Amino acid sequence: CIRDRLENIRLSFQGVWSHRLRSFLTMLGIIIGIAAIIAIVSTIKGTNEQIKKNLIGSGTNTTTVQLTESGNYPAEMEYGIPKGIPVLDDAMREQLAELSHVKDASLYMSRTQVDYIYYNSTVLSGGQLIGADSHYLGTCGYVMKKGRGFTESDYEKYRKVAVVDSVAADSLFGNENPVGKTIEIGAEPYIIVGVITQSEDNMPKINTLSEYEEYSQTIMGSVMIPDTTWPVAFKFDQPQNVTVRADSTDNMSSVGKAAEDVLNTGIQN
Repeated sequence: CIRDRLENIRLSFQGVWSHRLRSFLTMLGIIIGIAAIIAIVSTIKGTNEQIKKNLIGSGTNTTTVQLTESGNYPAEMEYGIPKGIPVLDDAMREQLAELSHVKDASLYMSRTQVDYIYYNSTVLSGGQLIGADSHYLGTCGYVMKKGRGFTESDYEKYRKVAVVDSVAADSLFGNENPVGKTIEIGAEPYIIVGVITQSEDNMPKINTLSEYEEYSQTIMGSVMIPDTTWPVAFKFDQPQNVTVRADSTDNMSSVGKAAEDVLNTGIQN
């Protein structure tokens, strides 16, 4: 039996060797076919990931839930605080952070198209001002470039300190080191304690006009202050927006919808 098997193997190799060219072309065809399938699958997978990144961002997997007014337009706090909308507390933030597929959550206040942030005679034109809670920088994936971020003591002692992103730092200070400098927000002095940045992978992909309008304030630069000092600059509190970080891009939409439901339920109650 073993002898018969060995004989069959010998005859097989003999047949292959006697038709070397045909055997080579057959093997080449199989190799090319398999390589083509692998290449197509890899290309499709890479294209899907790029489309996903272009549509919903990348890196930090963050999604934002904003207050809206009639017509689903973002609420503009500059024109008055919406009635019946409560200021959220840390218990609500913890509830959002405990949602399925959420890695972290942050409550923040925001003013856009600001023109009341000064350093000496230089004004930050456009951009945004953020009243950040202690989770904001981590949730949004910011890293320190210079100086430090906010500390618990900054919040507890209502310190008038600020961090700026690289764009705002260049606009306000040029080649100067911003850390330790004093800016004015409205009529209140704030000391810059740090400069933050996001890696290119974490920056939003902007392909349409609506995406540009959504992220234009970020492009023009951001200044962030502790949310506990927001009433110092504006003399009153205001309702917050929410940023949540999902555990993957695949879960961003469901996470955003779940956060929206929690917030709407809290407002109705």
